[in-house]
Amino acid sequence: MGGIPLEVSDEKLIKLCQDQNMEGFDLLYTKYQSYIYRLCYNYTHSKEDSLDLLQEVYIKIYQSIPRFEKGHPLSPWIKKITINTCHNFARAKKPTPLPLDPTLSIPSADNVELALSYKSTEKLLKTSISQLPHEIKSVILLRHVEAMSYQEISQCLSIPIGTVKTHLFRGRKHLKDQLKKEGVWEV
Repeated sequence: MGGIPLEVSDEKLIKLCQDQNMEGFDLLYTKYQSYIYRLCYNYTHSKEDSLDLLQEVYIKIYQSIPRFEKGHPLSPWIKKITINTCHNFARAKKPTPLPLDPTLSIPSADNVELALSYKSTEKLLKTSISQLPHEIKSVILLRHVEAMSYQEISQCLSIPIGTVKTHLFRGRKHLKDQLKKEGVWEV
């Protein structure tokens, strides 16, 4: 890349991209790629699907950036495009069982039972989350995985804060009920 520094503000990135500067798009990709991938992976739990969605999100950003309103923050806009793309993907794809996390290390012999219990609970929780309605799953993931505030979730999904709270309540209740049903959550 030529004369554009790697650490560029979002305002400068927007200007570069709106001016159809390809280095600007490269910088935008570099800056947000891991963030978008992580969001996609939380929805798909599949490396391949997440990479496909990452590309789809960037195509949408590329097509939409000329209409992006200056003065607005870039990150929530990108998050909204990503979440909507994930929703569309989830609607089009039939539910499949979630794979276990391949990065988990093999436990020592004295911790095998604990590790198996953890993996079983993790698998159950991921499966339960994947079965939530899309609008509730989004709120649960944004709150508990992305650590967003109610206000940020409300803005990102364009829903009232009361709806965010309702979706969180219903999602948490569903997850708690599932864990109780499987004997993982003790009363």
